[in-house]
Amino acid sequence: MPLRLTSAKDVELKWKSCDVQGLTSFLVDECGFNAERVKGSIEKLQKAHKANSKPQLRMDNFFKSKAAPNAAVIAAKRKAAKVKEKSAKKSKKTVAKRKR
Repeated sequence: MPLRLTSAKDVELKWKSCDVQGLTSFLVDECGFNAERVKGSIEKLQKAHKANSKPQLRMDNFFKSKAAPNAAVIAAKRKAAKVKEKSAKKSKKTVAKRKR
C-alpha cells in the first residue's frame, strides 16, 4: 500500500548524486533505452549536480553597485538645496513674526 501524506510538511527533499548502476540498469535493461545515450545523460546529470551543490548565492552577489562618477557634485547640490530650504523657512518665520 502506498504511503499517503497529509500535508507538504511531511515531505523532506534531499538532492543526492544519482545511483549510476541502478539508473543505468533500469533505463537500459527494463525500459530499453540506448546504453550510450543513457551514459552521456548520466554524465550531464552528475556534472549539473556537482555545479549546483554549492550554496545558492544572495541576490546582491549578482549586482555590484558602482559609485556615480559625479557623486560629489550631486551631494553638493543636495546639501545646497537643504541649506537654501532651511534659510527659506527661517525667512518665512521672521516675516511672520514681523507681521504680528
